[in-house]
Amino acid sequence: MYIKKIIPLLFCWFSITSCVGDLDFTQIEDYTASQEITNSLIYFTLSSDQFFDESGVLQHVKVDVTDFEGFQDDYIKDNIIEATFYVEIKNEFDTDFSIQFDFLDESNNITYSLNKFEIVSNQLDYKYEENIIINNQPNIKNTTQIRTTIRMNSPTALLNSNDTDELEFKSASKIYVETGD
Repeated sequence: MYIKKIIPLLFCWFSITSCVGDLDFTQIEDYTASQEITNSLIYFTLSSDQFFDESGVLQHVKVDVTDFEGFQDDYIKDNIIEATFYVEIKNEFDTDFSIQFDFLDESNNITYSLNKFEIVSNQLDYKYEENIIINNQPNIKNTTQIRTTIRMNSPTALLNSNDTDELEFKSASKIYVETGD
């Protein structure tokens, strides 16, 4: 019985004499929050017939411009600290390609360019990753469009419009946003 009485007394005594410290409300000023946002950027598949114009003439260069709204949001534009771009390419053709990936502002000026991708014939697993520190390249935040230029490296390359070969291009980005101090 004695133990049953002493345990509550000890509990009360520890509760009353426990450590108490002052709260530091200024800690919130040093708080930073960070998050990662992953987006798909550009995806396309080109078959051999898409390299021919309406009259059947082989086009050695294909250009596509796509709107990009990733930096239009003020929260992201003001707090982005880093961006990583990922590219995967599958080339089933018997010809080499160069692919240039340019970020453009609303006046079509280049704000940033990824390194040119040199894709050899029948390369089915090309992967590329590029990291950008935004403080070193602040102009990229003005991007409103992405231009993709695909060029056959051989001007004498012959394609058959009936072939089933394809060039597949996938890209994504991961942006790192940080708020606070």
